[in-house]
Amino acid sequence: MTKCLICSCNKTMPLLEKDLGQPIHQALCRHEVGNYLNALDMSEDLLVACTQERPLFSALAESKEKIAATSIKFVNIRETAFWSSQADQALPKARALMALASMPAADPVPSVTYLSRGRLLIVGPASRVAKVCDLVKYFESLKPSVLVTSDDGPFALLPRDLPVFAGQLVSLTGYLGAFVIRWRQTNPIDLDVCTRCGACLQACPENAITDNFQINLDRCKAHRQCVSACDSVGAIRFDRTDRSESSREEVFDLVLDLSNEPAFAQADPPRGFRHTAGDEVEAYKALADLSGQVGEFEKPKFFNYDARLCAHGRNGQVGCRLCLDTCSTSAIRSEFVDGRGRVDVNPNLCLGCGACSTVCPSGAMRFSYPSADRIAEELRLVLRTYEQAGGKSPSILFFGQTEEFGDGRALIEGLGRQAQRGRASGLPANVIPMGQHHVASLGIEVWLASLCYGASEVLVMVTGREASEYLTILNNQVNVARAILTVLGLPADSIALIRAEDALDLDAQLHDRPKKPPLVALAAAFTLGRDKRTALESCLEYLVRHGTPSITPAELPAALPVGSPLGGLTLDEQKCTLCMSCVGACPEGALKDGGDRPILAFIERNCVQCGLCVRTCPESALSLDPRLAPLSDRREALTIHEAEPLCCLRCGRPFGTQQALRAMIARIGSHPAFQGDAARRLEMCSDCRVVDMVEKEL
Repeated sequence: MTKCLICSCNKTMPLLEKDLGQPIHQALCRHEVGNYLNALDMSEDLLVACTQERPLFSALAESKEKIAATSIKFVNIRETAFWSSQADQALPKARALMALASMPAADPVPSVTYLSRGRLLIVGPASRVAKVCDLVKYFESLKPSVLVTSDDGPFALLPRDLPVFAGQLVSLTGYLGAFVIRWRQTNPIDLDVCTRCGACLQACPENAITDNFQINLDRCKAHRQCVSACDSVGAIRFDRTDRSESSREEVFDLVLDLSNEPAFAQADPPRGFRHTAGDEVEAYKALADLSGQVGEFEKPKFFNYDARLCAHGRNGQVGCRLCLDTCSTSAIRSEFVDGRGRVDVNPNLCLGCGACSTVCPSGAMRFSYPSADRIAEELRLVLRTYEQAGGKSPSILFFGQTEEFGDGRALIEGLGRQAQRGRASGLPANVIPMGQHHVASLGIEVWLASLCYGASEVLVMVTGREASEYLTILNNQVNVARAILTVLGLPADSIALIRAEDALDLDAQLHDRPKKPPLVALAAAFTLGRDKRTALESCLEYLVRHGTPSITPAELPAALPVGSPLGGLTLDEQKCTLCMSCVGACPEGALKDGGDRPILAFIERNCVQCGLCVRTCPESALSLDPRLAPLSDRREALTIHEAEPLCCLRCGRPFGTQQALRAMIARIGSHPAFQGDAARRLEMCSDCRVVDMVEKEL
C-alpha cells in the first residue's frame, strides 16, 4: 500500500480533491510540513508528488529519530504534467506517472567497485603544470605528482614537495583508481631527485644543460662532468637503463591532462580523468571535480553478456562488431580463442549507455539497468493507468535523465517552468515522459513493444550533447523501425527521433505533432524476457495480427534498410557447391545441412545478419538480404539450395555434388596425382581415393 502526498505548489496547479480522491496540500514543504512528518510515522510506502523539495524532505526524514514508512519516493507532476497549457487535461498522465513512481524497486544488479586514494597525476607542458601546481594545494584530498611533457616553462618554479617526472607520454590506460601511465624519460636528469642546485650547469663545458635542467643530447659531447658535479645527489645518470631513453611506468588514481589533445580520444573518457587546455578557472573546476572522486565508490554493472549468442566471429573471421563500433568509452574489445570470436567488456570503463545492447542483433549483450522485463512492466502499467483514467492517444517520450548523457530531464523541467511563466506551452497532456539512464539503451524491440502495449507513438529525445556514436545508432534504429512499420502497413511516424537543444525547441516540436489513435485496439500483455530475438518476433506477430493498417501492407518479403537485424540470404546456385562452410560458420543455427543429402536449409528467424556466412563462403555465393519475410516462412527451415548427389565411382556412396566436383577439378585437376586414369579419383570418396592410390603403387 502506498500513501501519496500531493501539493499544488501554492495553487499553481489546477488540482481538485474530487478528481484525485484525496486531500490536496498547498505548501507541503512549508507550513503544511507537519502532514509529511505525520506520514513518516505510517508503516506503508510514501510517495511525495514533488521533486524540487526532495532534499528538504529527505533531510527531514533523516533527522527523525524513527520513521515507520517502508520507503520514500518522489515524482514530478508539476513540470511534467500540470505546468502546461493543457493542465486541465493532464490528470490521466499524472495518475500514470504516480503509478510508475509507486512501483516496487527494480531487482538489484551486481555492482562494480572503485577505490581511489587521491593519487593524482598532472601531465602537460611545464607552463600549464606550474600554474596548476599553485592551485592543487587548495585540495587536501589530492596527492599530486607531475609529468612534464615539454619544457616551455621554468621547471624551477615547480614545487619541490611534489614528485616531478619529465619525458614523452607513451600511453595512458585504465580508469578511476587504476590509471597506468607509461612515458619515455629522454632526460638523463631525474627531476624527482634533482635539487636544482645548478652545479651541473656550471660544470657542463658545452652549455648543453638548460635552466629547466634538461640536457640537449645533440650538444652533449659525453664529457660527463655534470655527473661528477652531481655525485653527492646522484640525479644524473647516462648509463642506467631506467634513466636515459627508457620507458617508465606508474599507477595513479586520478589524471588531470593539460595537453593540447587529450590522452583518451574516445567520446566518453573514463571516470577519474579530466582534460583541459584552458585557463586557470577551467583547471580549478577540473581539480574540484577530481577531489570529489577520492574514496570508495560503487556503480551498477549495467550489462549481461552471453558469449553463446554472440555473432562476433567464427573460424577466425569477424562477423558482427556493432558493439565495438558503438561503444563511446572503448570498454569493449575483441577476443578470439581457437578461431571463435567473442567480446570482453571492462565493467569499470562502461558508463552504462546501453548502446551495445541496442545494436546487438542476437541479444548476446543485454542492458540490465533496468532489465527488459522491468521496462515492459513499467510501460504496461503507465499505459494501462493512463487509459483507465480517461487518457487518449498516449505518446511515450523516452529521454536520458543523467547529466553526463544529455540531461533530458533538465530540458523537460525547464520546459515546464517556461510554461508556468507563459513563455511556452509545456508538455502536451498526452506526452508521458519516461526517463532512462541513457536514451540509447532502448531500441527497436522496446519501441515496437510500446506500440503493442497501447501507445499511439514513441518519441526518442536527444539533446545534441550526446556522443555522436549514439546519435548515429539511434538514427539507424529509428530508420529500421519505421521501415518495419511501413512494411506492415502502419504509420511510420509512430516512432520518431526528435532533437531538442533547449526547452523552447522541444516545445515547438512536441506541439507540432498531430495526435493519432493507438496502433492496436487491444493492448498486448506479453513481456520482453531475456531473449531479444523472441521479443522482437512477439512484437512483429502482434502488430501483424492486431495492428490497424493505415496503408496497404507491403507484399512480403519486403526490403528493409541495410543494417537491419532482420533479413535473409541471397544465394547464387551457379556458384554454390554445397560445401557447407556456411553452416559451420553460422553462430545462430540459421543455416542447416541435409545430413546425407546435399541440401542447404535456412531458418530466417534465426538469422541476425552478421555476415559470417558471406565472409566464409569460398565461392562468394552468398549475400545478405535485409528484409521482412512472412512470419510463417521465417519460422520454417526452408530449402534454399539442393543438388543431385555425386556418388563414388568405386563404392557408390554419395559424397558430394557435381558443382563441388567441377570446383575441385578447377582447383587441383592439374596436380600430378590426378593425371590420366588417376583423374577418376576425383569422382571417388576420400576413402576409396586412398585405396585406389595404394593399389596403383602396388
